[in-house]
Amino acid sequence: MKRLPASLLFLATLSAPAVLAQHQHFENFEWRERLTDHFALRAKRTNHDPARRYAEKVWDECVRVMPGLEEDFSKNKFRTPGGASGADTAPYRFTVYLIGSGLDYTAILEQQQQRSGWDANQVQSCRITRNYGDPQNRYRVLCKADPERSTGGETDLTPVFVHGTAATILEGRGLTGNLPFWMTAGWGYYVEHRIFRLCRVHYIDFKTYYANEKADFKRGATLGPNEDWPGPLKKMCKKDIRETLDTVCKAQILTLTPNQSGYIFALAYFLVGNDENIAKYRKLVERARQGGTITKSVLLDTYGYEDDAALEADWYEFMESRDFK
Repeated sequence: MKRLPASLLFLATLSAPAVLAQHQHFENFEWRERLTDHFALRAKRTNHDPARRYAEKVWDECVRVMPGLEEDFSKNKFRTPGGASGADTAPYRFTVYLIGSGLDYTAILEQQQQRSGWDANQVQSCRITRNYGDPQNRYRVLCKADPERSTGGETDLTPVFVHGTAATILEGRGLTGNLPFWMTAGWGYYVEHRIFRLCRVHYIDFKTYYANEKADFKRGATLGPNEDWPGPLKKMCKKDIRETLDTVCKAQILTLTPNQSGYIFALAYFLVGNDENIAKYRKLVERARQGGTITKSVLLDTYGYEDDAALEADWYEFMESRDFK
């Protein structure tokens, strides 16, 4: 689908709510809306960045691996895990909410808490991270301001937008809100890497972790937000500083380490590293669409491996190759 000319985009922005019937997800809010081919960008007290610049780049990476998204969006066949549609008429667009006020973000979270039955810990987590994805996979909310302040602040949430939006679109294609952490985080990291050659969304504080650990980390065997991850991961793998498939598949945020984060990224890269593997990844997502839980055994079966060791052999070989870059 071709991009709309700037003049038509302006007209579409003015008429979008009436003509395109994108769902409104929050009561008593008015938004400045900007449409792209596959996204409805809604802003309040701020501009449409970073979504304006990167939304369609995220789409390009997602649809390359999951071509079924094209029909989900263009023919309004997207469905939530509960079976509801995402728009009244075609095309469906993924919505991004960009908020420049802590008070507005608080009001949004209150509505989301009531709708989704969140507890106080879930709400607090969203306040700390300043973003969250819709449990029904229809939108992403980002707050550029300090949630504790009424106004002010233009925090750069570019990495968070790219990583989180990619993960939410993946879950949307899988018709689920329950894909394993290694799969959603890995896909988010992979799309970050494809766009920026960096992985900057860290679920833990890497710097503090390294400072607090007693181990003497070898030169080049640490990960950070301002370096290309394949380089140090390749060195780790060659030095047998490795995470097993079982460890990666069982990874949880509360016990996560930088190395596990890196190997989650590396596994995602391996799983879509060539056309043959991309075809298998689509089957993996299809298993989720059919209601299956994506476990380690399902991963092994989908990719044709008898056991962990067989997959690990190919995975580590890939990490040490020139294809991992």
